[in-house]
Amino acid sequence: MDAYTRAGVVLLVFGGPFAAFSYWVLNDVTFTSIGLASLILGATALLVPSRAVPGESVRALVEAAAVNVEALLEEFDVTGRGVYLPPRDGRVYCFVPIGGGFLEAGLAGFDRVPLRVVTKVGGVDGLCVFPPGGEVVRLAGLGEESGVEDALVYVLVDYLEAVESVRAVETGDRVVVELSRPRVDTGFDRFRMCLGSVPVSVAGCVLAWVLGEPVLFMGEAMDGGRVTASFRVVTVGQE
Repeated sequence: MDAYTRAGVVLLVFGGPFAAFSYWVLNDVTFTSIGLASLILGATALLVPSRAVPGESVRALVEAAAVNVEALLEEFDVTGRGVYLPPRDGRVYCFVPIGGGFLEAGLAGFDRVPLRVVTKVGGVDGLCVFPPGGEVVRLAGLGEESGVEDALVYVLVDYLEAVESVRAVETGDRVVVELSRPRVDTGFDRFRMCLGSVPVSVAGCVLAWVLGEPVLFMGEAMDGGRVTASFRVVTVGQE
């Protein structure tokens, strides 16, 4: 239950018996009014939505936003894995090398990535795109001081309602994220190859936001209703 629902239940449970006891036993108008007011407030709290935009609408907007990214990746025939960059101007961006061999070329220069569509990092040509998950993280009001797993749960489970549960395991510079029963899927092959499926891409944005470092998408695998994605945290200036 969200905060409004819990408050509504408490007020209803308190207000009903209190109003009845005050009226029939104490015969006190003031206390009876307090009980009735609690009932009204409780019913109002139950009717208030937990947020202005339902999760289904947010997920639909995320899927629609992924169309433009997919078209851009297809236009440039991009085949590299994306690197999610820590927030700049309150938004997470993603650098996607156009060709392969990116890891061999080095991972330096991410603190100086020009925010333009066609750009270059460490001598590697690529695209700088704004993934849909970047806006989700910003709108969710996620604090940069949040823990990794708590942040993933808050954004993917509570806010976006894109998966049933999330688990994150950090080992050195690697982060493995397990997503249970994803509810969002664009079906865009290029987007999935370069940025990961939509829930995985959102997870990459969350990691870059919380860790404050570039995060390289290493790949994902699906086993039944569970998706396992691997990321590498890149220290700025690392070769």
